[in-house]
Amino acid sequence: MKIINKLWERKWILRALIPSIYFNFRKLPFKQACRLPILLYKPEFINISGEIIINSEVRFGLIKLGLNAVSINPNTGIRIENYGKIIFNGTTRIGNHSVLTVGKNGIIEFGKEFRATTGLQLICYKSVNFRDKVIIGWNVMMSDMDFHYLTNHETGETTQGYGSISVGENVWIANGCKLYKNVTIPDYCVVGADTILHGPVLCPPYSTITTQYKKVISTKGYYLDWDNNLVNPG
Repeated sequence: MKIINKLWERKWILRALIPSIYFNFRKLPFKQACRLPILLYKPEFINISGEIIINSEVRFGLIKLGLNAVSINPNTGIRIENYGKIIFNGTTRIGNHSVLTVGKNGIIEFGKEFRATTGLQLICYKSVNFRDKVIIGWNVMMSDMDFHYLTNHETGETTQGYGSISVGENVWIANGCKLYKNVTIPDYCVVGADTILHGPVLCPPYSTITTQYKKVISTKGYYLDWDNNLVNPG
């Protein structure tokens, strides 16, 4: 009975095998691909023309993407749109109902022991970097791109519209958080549930970070110009 239970628990591997073989041998050097280090469960490939790099010892299932980790979201696997570069430095787990979107100049880098449960939306057009041992709760959205410029009504100056995101070592980002361009989080911090971050977090390591709601963050006269607002990352 124990053997049957173990086989039942691992039945997802059968479904993951064919797309994983295709992806590994298309995107990795042959010696790495032979070990099937990347397992993809129910993947949807929007575009996979970008690079995939593994900077660690390779073994079967080192990276598991789309696995049904938490039942609060549909068991829909993972959607991948990669025109840029995704770097893995060790064990990586990203759960079901998740999306990875990388523009042609974007680089996502995962440190060792990265964990994201379910519903991760990760959008990168410049740089998103995770150091080692980062844990992400369900339904977290991260984007280093605004997709729209804001224009100053007096000078005509526009905002940049994008900026790198950096998450330190041993950081826990709880469920429902949203992180936008220019966010940096120090090592060993906890980001509380439903927190929204729009820039660098200036705090020492071992801090707990939450959102202060209903706070005016700028009075510099910027607005959304419908005739000149779309960011072109190149």
